[in-house]
Amino acid sequence: MYRVRTAVPRDLLGVIEMITRLQADPAHHIAFHGETAEEVVEELAGLGGNWPTLAVVAVDRNDRLRGVLSVEVSKAQHRAFLYGPYVDVPATHPAAGQLWQQTADALFAAAFRLPAMSGVSAVDLFGHRQNRLLAEFATRHGILAGETSRLFTLTGSALLALLGRTGDEPDRVVALPEDPAVRDAVVRLHDRCFPGAPTTGTELVAGTSGHTVVVLPGDGLLLGYAAGYTQAEEYYVDVVGVDPEVRGLGVGRLLIRRLLAVLAATGRRDRAAALVRVSNGASERMFTALGFTSDTELVSYHREGAVLPAR
Repeated sequence: MYRVRTAVPRDLLGVIEMITRLQADPAHHIAFHGETAEEVVEELAGLGGNWPTLAVVAVDRNDRLRGVLSVEVSKAQHRAFLYGPYVDVPATHPAAGQLWQQTADALFAAAFRLPAMSGVSAVDLFGHRQNRLLAEFATRHGILAGETSRLFTLTGSALLALLGRTGDEPDRVVALPEDPAVRDAVVRLHDRCFPGAPTTGTELVAGTSGHTVVVLPGDGLLLGYAAGYTQAEEYYVDVVGVDPEVRGLGVGRLLIRRLLAVLAATGRRDRAAALVRVSNGASERMFTALGFTSDTELVSYHREGAVLPAR
């Protein structure tokens, strides 16, 4: 088995190369990461601290990098999001599957010895449906498979056309105002629509999560909101919440168009993306109506309140 140790700064370039290479193969794809080196650099930098303090690596006898597991920790939720494990096993290895699983288990145990993981009692994984190694790893550690999501994307001329149409619409959707009543309404609607989400409503409106938020005011104070951010390669629509009383009336589409226009003002990207749970048919229809398409399915895994690896 490979030797596992805490990451150090000199590991970073090799980690970026390895993740980018493995991400191109659905059998190794982790959904928390993007697919280009620029996206991986941005994601590792955004984990919430100095990356080496949030990662463990596996190396061979010559100290060549063979695996990595990075973590993002929400102290408020006592929850860790696992960016991995990745294990780079040579295809010619006579026991490749066994070596992958042994190394992944060792990375998992070592990650829970990181000081940043103190107090964590829940873990989340997220990977491509074809990543059977991750599914087996999750099962072995009692991390249960949850809902499947589809990745919806809009690219090229279709994205430009959508952004072009936005300028002709009445400016009913606005940036999140300072008004405490509106902000409280966003918090309530977000936590109602997305209970247990990685970002709470309070974090969303406080700006600590890095989201851009737009809202559609109405007679009842708030008809809906949308939040997202710009990544290295794309505009990402993270959440769209609509008051139940006005769903099905085009509010969600209006919010998404305005959010993308606001994100596009910060710099051009060639793709917009969003994740939608397969059980959420209304959201799938909403994104499809805007021109988004999907050909990728991703599976979430979660464990709550279970006994974690020994510290």
